[in-house]
Order: sequence, then structure tokens, then C-alpha cells
Amino acid sequence: MTVGSMVLVIAPNPGFRKSLEFALEAEGYVVDSQAQLAKAVASPLASSIRCAVVDEDAVPDWASGRHALARFPGPIILLVDRPWTSPEPEGVLILVKPLLGNALIRAVDHVIENSTLAH
Repeated sequence: MTVGSMVLVIAPNPGFRKSLEFALEAEGYVVDSQAQLAKAVASPLASSIRCAVVDEDAVPDWASGRHALARFPGPIILLVDRPWTSPEPEGVLILVKPLLGNALIRAVDHVIENSTLAH
């Protein structure tokens, strides 16, 4: 795949981050992976992503984190531990962990192909 199919993964847990990378790369996506939101925002590749997969643990403060995530050009898939009780923020698709089957791949394919959650 080209950089046009780049997915950004942001997850502080190295094992979880590596498993997300592996799953996406196995499907042909190019992955830029970061442990911290601040480093992901500063990455020279940030402007080239088609989708960001973000573990909620990488965004300790949703108010300021949401502004940082809004800088990415593509939709965001937020991975959470519990079902989201309020409406999904605009431009964000919520997935509840653990991710079963190929739920992540289906979500990434969907948001990239349809751009339904684009900022």
C-alpha cells in the first residue's frame, strides 16, 4: 500500500500497540505507531494519515486531547475499555476493547473507504 493508506496507531502499552500494528500491517496498511499523543501530533507523517487508531489511555485528558486529535486529517477510531455513554464525538468512531474478530480492520476499512467520519 502507499502512504495514502497510512494508519496512525497511538497506544501507550507496547504489547497492545504492537498487536494493533501487526493486525493492520497483515491487511496491507502502512502503519505509523506512537506511544504518546504528543509525539504522534509532532510526527512528520501525521499529515499523511488516512485514519488514526487511538487507545483511550493515550488521551488522559479528553478536552485537550480532542483538540490534538482534531489536527489529524483523517477519521479517528477511539478504543475504549467500556461502552461510550454519550454520543460519539464528531469524526470519532468508538470501538470497545477487547477487539473481537476483525472488528478493527472492518472499522478502518469502513472509515477509509467511506470517509464518513472525516473532520
